[in-house]
Amino acid sequence: MNKIWMFSLIGLFLVSNACGTKEQSNFSVQDEHYQQILDRQKAGVDTKVQPEIDLTAEMTRSDYEKLGDAHFQQGNFQTAKEQYEKALNLEPGRISAHYKLAVIYLEKGSSQEAYNHFHEILDYDLNFAAAYEGMGRALLKMEKDVEAEREFQAALLYDSGLWTSTNYLGIVADRRNAHKDAINMYHVALAQEANNSAILNNLGMAYYLDQQYGNAVRTFQQALQAGGGNKKIANNLGLALTKLGDYDLAYDAYARGMDPAKAYNNLGVAFLDEGQFARASRCFEKAIEVQPTFYEKAKENLTVSNRMFQRLPMIQQETLIRQYPTCL
Repeated sequence: MNKIWMFSLIGLFLVSNACGTKEQSNFSVQDEHYQQILDRQKAGVDTKVQPEIDLTAEMTRSDYEKLGDAHFQQGNFQTAKEQYEKALNLEPGRISAHYKLAVIYLEKGSSQEAYNHFHEILDYDLNFAAAYEGMGRALLKMEKDVEAEREFQAALLYDSGLWTSTNYLGIVADRRNAHKDAINMYHVALAQEANNSAILNNLGMAYYLDQQYGNAVRTFQQALQAGGGNKKIANNLGLALTKLGDYDLAYDAYARGMDPAKAYNNLGVAFLDEGQFARASRCFEKAIEVQPTFYEKAKENLTVSNRMFQRLPMIQQETLIRQYPTCL
């Protein structure tokens, strides 16, 4: 099984029933709030409060775009989309409106539509680096990694300081299991955007996948310090700590990003992955004990660990029960 795909599946098994693209998983693009601000700044959206618009007068293309920006800021993407389309009807070459529309399509999961709008920008400005990056982001969501990589590289040709494209190139490298290449990319991105928690998280994941668990732990800890707390980073730190056998610290890391039941469940999955079936069962039982509403998920995992445990020779089962009477 492809290593990245395998790790994505483990991540989903650990945390919740939510599904996502390979771009998501345990990697970070940027902090969600920061990414929204970044997108707006690239597109020329005023991130401050928008001035009032006289809706009784005839609306200009600029008015429609400003009204779209106001809705964009409030998260009313459908209404914002309608305003940007009105602006484009009056001025088809309005790059900022195309970009904002593309970002909305990307946000709503319409990757092909997003790609089309990013690409249309190049009809008016072939040097617009953010459009190439946007096409790369859309292609990445469509799992077209090779094409996405080319677009991120093109973005850097037009703007060598676009650290977000360098970060994406690291993600692409990790997805093809070229973890040392990814590590180098993340270090380049960090040289441009020092102490960024999203890049540090991705660097930590690259170390993890390259089995450099000590470096992974240190990098995740740095990411948490830089970001002031993030569930994904805390979970990744827990995963790395289990690889070092620091199970108490791993539980603390998991519990930092989620409730105790899920933290015990995650630790149980880690033990299960390492073949410590008796200890895994104790952790799943603890998850059920502390949060009955998490019963079904932990029960499923407990059934798996018990089945694996019962396949062991009886004398080994008795030894493990005595050795690991509790989860921690």
